[in-house]
Amino acid sequence: MRKLTLLMALVAFIISAHAQSDESSKIRAGAGLVYATDINNLGVALKGVYSFTPEWEGAFGFTHILKKDYISYNVVDLDAQYIFSQSGDQVSFFAIGGLALNMWKVEFPDDWGWGAFGGGSATGSDIGLNLGAGMNYMLSSNFRLVPEVRFTLLEGSYARIGATAQYAF
Repeated sequence: MRKLTLLMALVAFIISAHAQSDESSKIRAGAGLVYATDINNLGVALKGVYSFTPEWEGAFGFTHILKKDYISYNVVDLDAQYIFSQSGDQVSFFAIGGLALNMWKVEFPDDWGWGAFGGGSATGSDIGLNLGAGMNYMLSSNFRLVPEVRFTLLEGSYARIGATAQYAF
C-alpha cells in the first residue's frame, strides 16, 4: 500500500509541475497491459514520460504482474529513451535503457503443510538492467499508443511485451 501511495504522489507531483509549465507536450502519462515471459503472466503498467529534447526522454514506470502460483511481482523502471527514427509526425521509434527494481512476494498457503512455511510469506527484490525498443504512434494531437518490448537482465532475466495508451499534458 505504501508503494501505491508513493506512486500516486509522484504522478500528482508530475501533473502539478506541468501545470506551472508553459510547454504543453513535455509530459505524457498512461496505462496499459504487458505480458512477462518466464513469469508467464499478464500485468498492468503505469508509465510517465518527460521529453528533455526532441531525441531524449526520461521515463518512470510501475508494473504489477498479476499473482500466479502464489507469486506476485512489482517492477519499478527508471529509463532513458532515445528516439532514433521519426517517420513523419505520426510514428517514431525509440531505444530503451535503464534500471529495473524487481520486487516479489511468495505466499505459502496453510495447506502445503511445510511447518514453519505454512501460511507465511517471503519477499525479496533484485536490481536489473532494462534494454529494449518501442514505438510512439500518434492517435491524435494529445493521445498516442506506445507498444514496446523490454528485456530485464538480472539473475532471472525476462522480457516484457506490451503497450500503453499515453496522454500528453
